[in-house]
Amino acid sequence: MKRILILGGGAGGVVVASRLSKMLKDKVSITLVDKNRYHEFRPSYLWLAMGTRKPDDIRRELILLERKGINFLNGSVKSIDAADRKVSVDDGGGGTKMLDYDYLVVALGAELRPEMLKGMEHAYHTWELDDALRFKDALAGFKGGRIVVGVASMPYRCPPAPFELALMLRYLSEQRGVDDRTEISIFHPAWNIPMEPFGPFMQKAFSNFLEQYRIRFHGNWKVDHIDGERKRIVAKDGDALDYDLAVVIPPHMPPRAVAESDIADGATGYMSVARKNLRNARYDDVFGLGDIIAPTLGIGMAGVFAHFEGDYIATQIADELSGAYMAMNYNRSGICVMDIGYAGAAVFCDFSKVIAGEAKYPECWMLGGMKAFRGIKMAFERMWFAELFGR
Repeated sequence: MKRILILGGGAGGVVVASRLSKMLKDKVSITLVDKNRYHEFRPSYLWLAMGTRKPDDIRRELILLERKGINFLNGSVKSIDAADRKVSVDDGGGGTKMLDYDYLVVALGAELRPEMLKGMEHAYHTWELDDALRFKDALAGFKGGRIVVGVASMPYRCPPAPFELALMLRYLSEQRGVDDRTEISIFHPAWNIPMEPFGPFMQKAFSNFLEQYRIRFHGNWKVDHIDGERKRIVAKDGDALDYDLAVVIPPHMPPRAVAESDIADGATGYMSVARKNLRNARYDDVFGLGDIIAPTLGIGMAGVFAHFEGDYIATQIADELSGAYMAMNYNRSGICVMDIGYAGAAVFCDFSKVIAGEAKYPECWMLGGMKAFRGIKMAFERMWFAELFGR
């Protein structure tokens, strides 16, 4: 019986585990490791901050996967020794477990490192569940003023999300009757125009959104620190943005267990994989997916990529162990459904040529202006949990 070890219980990790448990059933032993007890549906963090969701609405205990024959270990990954096929895990009780494997799937994502930005404690964000709840408390007392939404550094999870958040805040200010005294700005450290890496169509569409809802964009604006006493966000060139409410996405970094291993790209610390099959170049039995490989592929960090990559990796493993298994192809597209309060928008981008190194921009399309997209997003949330955690 082959041992499959999956590190990370986010979108990609649970997809691989669930697919393999169905494809191979009793032919493999599957173990999933995560430091969190819960799998959380990250796209709903914004709704959590806006008060339309509660924590238990958007998470499920990972132990539920054991109903599918998947072993769950609640612990932090400390080291990866791919040469000896061993992973060291801190079990949370002061002990260390050494796990062996025949196949390793690394889906550890990117970690938030707020301590890397001086003054980050004065800002809010919705990039983790607890932080979304903290932001919800701050919004409860908001009576209008200057809102600044920004990105501390590249890369970060979900490139369009700061714009969705800013648009939702404009909607909220109108609903509260404080729109006439609310100014909203967005700053970005790497883009001169909104959604710059996504091509002319998306650039124009998002620029029109911001103009329509009176949100100012500050491109190539690199934050140096947040001055909480003076309520100013200060840039590296000395420019500053005054705020009454600061929303800043913290720096993201690769987990140390990956960065300090030989499966990492030495330049970034994120995991190195072959673009065609998502296997590590050094070790054919080690796969990577999701945010931990996004810099290698040259795409953004998003759960939809991890989802499709998980389908593909599960198929490759099943094919090798079964002799043949025709199932999921590698879907290199990204789909994003946004709720901006007034209505919704759905974005579809095909990254096939970008990942292959054949194009600078993905091919993107967008539908917008319909409230139905909010219902679609809610329906997908329910379907996600039902499919992966249902009996």
